[in-house]
Amino acid sequence: MRLMALLGLLTTLASPPLTALTYYSEQNLPFNGLDEQGRTSGFSIELLRLMWQELGQEEEPIHFLPWAQAWYLLTQQPDAVLLTTARTQRRASRLQWVCPISHSRIVLMARADQLPTIQRRADLLNLKIGAMEADVGEQLLLNRGVPPSQLMTVPSMDRVVRQLLLARTDLVAGNEVMLRHQIRQLGYPATQFVTVAVLAQQDDCFAFSDAVDPAEVARLQQALDKVRQGPAFRALQARYRDQLAPGNQAPLPEIE
Repeated sequence: MRLMALLGLLTTLASPPLTALTYYSEQNLPFNGLDEQGRTSGFSIELLRLMWQELGQEEEPIHFLPWAQAWYLLTQQPDAVLLTTARTQRRASRLQWVCPISHSRIVLMARADQLPTIQRRADLLNLKIGAMEADVGEQLLLNRGVPPSQLMTVPSMDRVVRQLLLARTDLVAGNEVMLRHQIRQLGYPATQFVTVAVLAQQDDCFAFSDAVDPAEVARLQQALDKVRQGPAFRALQARYRDQLAPGNQAPLPEIE
């Protein structure tokens, strides 16, 4: 037992510290954000702490910014890391990734009392759609040819949901789990909102500037892979199971 402990200590000491990175996040629970006491919280942040522990690293500060600002810094600042980020096809080659944190659907959601029929892209062309600025929901809609004039973009996910509540938009686009969390936070029953179509399904990841040393990214990927195999990760999943559960799992149209 003493020999094994000594070997573990030597392994930790032999592992060089990570190059200093600057971590950015949006306020978007249940994945990441500040709780009511101002403490960093959320599934992604707790997972990152487990990764740091696996590497024997001290915790780093996480800077909370509006998503559009954090996304811009990720693309411009050579030491930037952003969580939680959807790994889409168009984003994949422009950044470096540590995946997966989780798997999510990017959806279109409507009020249950005013359900538009959405089967294909053409059905979107006469509707107002709310989205968060620079978020994956906005980007996927633009990629699919939805004119910018139809999009009502705002800085935060809670304001996206409020637009739908106030009938300023016909639909909202975004990560389904984040949208439903905001609905609960605003005190509305889930039954008043319906997911009507899927824009994409993809991994949620830690995104790194393309200037970060790939060896550092690889070390964090190895730490994530190891953490995901252990009991601490299973306990984390259990604690967040209800919060991360998607909505209706019935087959939905996918908007290409």
